[in-house]
Amino acid sequence: MNRFPISTRTRPLLFALMLCLAWAVPAVQKDSATQQLEFGVKVALKGSWNEAAFRFEKSVQANAGNARAWCNLAVARESLGQFDAARQAYEKAIALAPKEQRIRENYDRFQNYMKSTHRGSGAP
Repeated sequence: MNRFPISTRTRPLLFALMLCLAWAVPAVQKDSATQQLEFGVKVALKGSWNEAAFRFEKSVQANAGNARAWCNLAVARESLGQFDAARQAYEKAIALAPKEQRIRENYDRFQNYMKSTHRGSGAP
């Protein structure tokens, strides 16, 4: 029996989170932003999206230039149904790393979801 059932809606979000995480973190002393980011990933993978969003927010506060942290924050906010905040975080991630395909794919998936559920286009 699976202790952490994954819903159909959660699977794409976990996949999106893992795509954002695929960037390697050097094996050197980790700063606060990186520690928060890594902890956020651990709790997100357990389905604790509120805690994950809190940790990703701490990570972007410590390093506002980290596109990966913004992308993870967007995924967490999306999973919590905070769609306007998710859109803003995705747009910040894209602004920081406009050529990063993983971020663009996640944002495109998000926009398609928003269109399919008639909640709006996800566009500004």
